[in-house]
Formats: sequence, structure tokens, C-alpha cells
Amino acid sequence: MKHGSFYWFKPGTNRWVKLCRVADGETTMLERLSNERRKAESASGSGNIPTLVDQYVDLHKKKHKEKAWPHYGTYVKAAFRDLDADQVDTAYVVDFLTSNWEEKLPMQRVMRAFLSGFFSWCIVKRNMTQNPCREVRLKKPKTRGIYIPDDHFIAIRDALMKGKNGRPLRSGEIIQCFVDLCYLTMQRSTDVRNLRWSDVDRDAKVIHFLPSKTEDSTGEAVDWPITAEIDAVLERARAFGKVKGTHVIHSLSGKPYKATTVRSAWDRACDRAGLENVVYTIKDIRAKAITDADGAGYTMEQLRVAAAHSDVKTTEIYVKSRLIPTSVVKIKIPKAG
Repeated sequence: MKHGSFYWFKPGTNRWVKLCRVADGETTMLERLSNERRKAESASGSGNIPTLVDQYVDLHKKKHKEKAWPHYGTYVKAAFRDLDADQVDTAYVVDFLTSNWEEKLPMQRVMRAFLSGFFSWCIVKRNMTQNPCREVRLKKPKTRGIYIPDDHFIAIRDALMKGKNGRPLRSGEIIQCFVDLCYLTMQRSTDVRNLRWSDVDRDAKVIHFLPSKTEDSTGEAVDWPITAEIDAVLERARAFGKVKGTHVIHSLSGKPYKATTVRSAWDRACDRAGLENVVYTIKDIRAKAITDADGAGYTMEQLRVAAAHSDVKTTEIYVKSRLIPTSVVKIKIPKAG
């Protein structure tokens, strides 16, 4: 008992599960306890992997910024519930990846990375001697080649401001500011969404970007000049809402937006713009900006710095995959004789 409630310490998880209030009585507590134990036993299986996964996730979840990372362990526990760590070989891993995500190559790579880290930890804990992910070879996902034409981009941007009934949307202004900053700064949508006012340096007239994707690897960063157009967007964002929070892109109450919220707003705007049959994502905004800048005559090195890429080859892929060449060859049907 604690703070007027019954709790159960769930084995192998380092978690306390609240069962019920003490006032609900011991009978209710025992019923809830029985249900929790039944769920734990059905999820754990006969192997040691589920317990090890729970321990691994508890120890390392604070090191991962991706909110979905702890949930990857759920997939692993379900698939390997009756296996001990030292029983898993490369064939098990390949079957797990291909049977669950046959057509989703990016997810296969994400789960392989999770498994590789987990099995490396198991080796250190002396639960196994070899990492079965070392010999796993996966197909490389195709580079996304979608480019948003100007007319489509403008239509989506305008659709952000009004709902299906034609009335103005309360959040339309700030979501449009988000889209505008994604385009004008060429930065990743995550970094624009998480941008804080403390990163906007008015004295130096720049915005300091440290891309979250490369923060723990290459550490590539970029200071983006505050142009007159960007300054206008920042002022629109500053004036939005009754509460002024720490984030540039914020809700009416001053809180930062979640990725799912801005993604849903973008998807609905695409539908209202009549583009529901053309799949554009928020990430395509960055690709459009880099491609448009290339068309404006900037060099690949200039674009690499602007996009905070560590290698110009990455920038070239961004542009080349979205530019369709036009043939200059002109021939005629041959005549007889």
C-alpha cells in the first residue's frame, strides 16, 4: 500500500503497477492482481528475451530522443517470447524482419538497429556470445523522388488557413508559419517544430540550427540568416496565441506542437486542396526547397552547408532524385525510298 492505493511490483520490469484504491477493498485488489499477472505471464512466454528486453529498454530509453523507441521492444518480446537470447540466430532475425515488414524497408532497418543494440547489450551481460544481426543484409530503401510543384505547394499552403466549410482555422496561421519556415530555412521539419526563441539571434541576425538527426554523430550545424521574409514569418508566429511559450511554433496555449499534430494538419490541407490522390509529406518541403535553390543557381557546396549535410553526395541525392531531365533529341518518322 502507498498513498492510499495498492501497487504490484511487476517482475523483470522495475515498474510498480497501480491496482486500485485501498478503499475499493481487498477483493477488487486481488481481481486486478490476477488480471495483471495473467497478462504478464501471457506476454512473457517461456524464454528470457521478454525480461531482458524490458531491462534493456528501462536502462536505455532516456538516451533515445525518439518517443517510439521503447515500443520497438514490444515487437521483439512478442516474436521471441519463447526463446532465450543465446538461441537466436541470423535466420530468426531475418524471418522476424521480413515477415512483419516485408514491404517496409525503412522499418526493417530501424528494427535491425534496435535488435543489434539489444543483442550487443546481451553479450555484455553474458546472455549470449555472438550478435546475430551482424550477418543480416537488407535491401536499401529507394530514395524518395517526389517534388511538390509550385502550384500544389501554394494550394496546400492556402488550404492550411481554412477548413472544409471555408471558415478560418484557429491553428491555420501557426501551421502556415511552420510550413513557411521549413521551406525558407531548408531545415528538417523536426528542427523547425522544436525551434526555440532562444535560437533566434536578433543581434547576429541569424537562427542557430543544430540538427537533431546529426547532433550525436557528425554534429553539423548551420546559422541561417534572418531574411526579410523569414523575419515576417517569425513576427506572425510571435503574435499567435494568447500565451507566448518558449517555442517559435506553438499552440494557442503556448505549448510546442507534436509531430502527429502538424502532420495531420498538413494531410488534411492536402485533401482540402484536392490533392488527396498525390501523397505529399512534410519532409517533401525540405526537398522542394533544396531543389528550388539548386534551380536558382546555388552550388552544391552552398546547398550542403545550408542543409547541414556532412557530405555533398547526400545533397546531390536530394536534388537529382527530384529533377526529371528533358530530352533534346528530336526525330521524324522515316519516309519510303
